[in-house]
Amino acid sequence: MELMDYLKWRNDVSLKAAPFNEIDNVLLSYLAYADFGELLHEPKRRVSIETCLKRFSKKHDLANVRESKHFIERAPLLLEDMVRGARFRGTKVVHFREVFDKEKVQQFAALVFLLPDGTRYVSFRGTDLSITGWKEDFLMSFTAETEGAKEAVSYLNEVAACVEGDLILGGHSKGGNFAMFAAAFCDDAVKERILKVYNNDGPGFREEIVRSAAYRELLPKITNIVPQTSIIGRLLSNEAAHTVVKSTAAGIFQHDVTTWEVTKDKFVRAEPDAFSDFVEKSLGTWLETMDDEARKSLVETVFSMIEMTEAETFVEFGENLFKNTGLIIKGFGKLPKEKRSELTAALGGLAEAGRATVLDKIPKITLPGVEAKSRSEAEERSGEN
Repeated sequence: MELMDYLKWRNDVSLKAAPFNEIDNVLLSYLAYADFGELLHEPKRRVSIETCLKRFSKKHDLANVRESKHFIERAPLLLEDMVRGARFRGTKVVHFREVFDKEKVQQFAALVFLLPDGTRYVSFRGTDLSITGWKEDFLMSFTAETEGAKEAVSYLNEVAACVEGDLILGGHSKGGNFAMFAAAFCDDAVKERILKVYNNDGPGFREEIVRSAAYRELLPKITNIVPQTSIIGRLLSNEAAHTVVKSTAAGIFQHDVTTWEVTKDKFVRAEPDAFSDFVEKSLGTWLETMDDEARKSLVETVFSMIEMTEAETFVEFGENLFKNTGLIIKGFGKLPKEKRSELTAALGGLAEAGRATVLDKIPKITLPGVEAKSRSEAEERSGEN
């Protein structure tokens, strides 16, 4: 069974009968992708998920939403199942905030779910389909504190002043990174109220964050959940323990939480596979070959070519894939010689890092006769010297 089956199977079990668990966390982190900006007319006013569903249904055809190819666009369908059972019925949504700034390279959204049993879950949205959102992700390779991360800290401090009681934080993808960052660097009084932080297949941090006292103090409260072929969740550093779960998808498509397999109250456990290890080691080796200036220059060069297409989202980019690919190729040809060389060298370095990782995995086998001959030749050369 996959994530969405959980609601059909366990939706009649109240949170009092079966306490909040890791699957509930993923559901609420996934729901953050819904456009609550059009559902909450007054962000600071508490609105039930039943009302949210009614408002969404008036604006959208649910049948069309079900046909969407991308799991992010299907997130609002969760509301349909959640209102039907005792587990989430009556949940309130409040304090939705969304900030999108193309110039600052910032894509941020978060909200608070007030559950029937009194649980307060602060959900941070992950990377959406916008070019800007993905560019912010790449900034993390050379920037310890992105605009979205700073917004996450500010948001948490503000909502904590308005919402009483203990807090659980979580998010999917970049949202998980924001949840950890906010929990680590929020006000001390807020930190004391945080029970747990869920990072659902989100990236880690640069070393200066991982070495900070704030992050290290938070480690016991962090739960990382990643699929067996995790790619996003293995990027950068994160020393908190990882729970590896089984997915019905393959490769990068395991980032889609709706493919994660569930049991009664937890995900089906798995072991990280070889490809996930390969990606982590290859990208880590590759990044080590570049300083921050080189990483920044590479990101700016790549996204300058993508932005030449004038597509605002990767959906728009894909709708004119042939044309946009041609524009990128032309853009590459128009780059200054040093930028072309820089990009070519970076891609070559990535290929080399991948090759070295593969070779490192191959057992080194030496035939006994060859080993003896090599030792004899070495001794002869030593005697001659």
